[in-house]
Amino acid sequence: MKKLDNTLIIGIGNNTRQDDGLGWSFIELLEKNNFNSNNLVYKYQLMVEDAELISNYSNVVFVDACKSPLPNGFSIERIYASKQVSFSTHEVPPNQILNLCQTVYNKNPVATLIKIQGYDWDIKIGLTKKALNNLTKTIANFKLLDF
Repeated sequence: MKKLDNTLIIGIGNNTRQDDGLGWSFIELLEKNNFNSNNLVYKYQLMVEDAELISNYSNVVFVDACKSPLPNGFSIERIYASKQVSFSTHEVPPNQILNLCQTVYNKNPVATLIKIQGYDWDIKIGLTKKALNNLTKTIANFKLLDF
């Protein structure tokens, strides 16, 4: 696995809500594979303050669980700054964080969104078997990315 000094990877989720912990589990697997832990972040949700955080990197990868069906159980796609930003006290989508980063800090990191299909969202620690399988496939494909 590449050790990308100028890449930040943000795992979004909550490991006490079963498959909502997929983003965090992705980060845990990278840590076990000796990825630079200084470039790995766990978040329950994205907030406007994260624009400053990502402004320090050339590349940012957002990893989150997805309730919708996905081909092969995951998707990896390049994302871009949204044209507008609307604030919420609950969360801010990755493309709006990119917009804030661009607007406030005049930085435009290359951004990737990784969605991993989950199935159960109950209050329970541990991924379902199907979600774990999707995570394994996602990690294998992530290793192939060229930053």
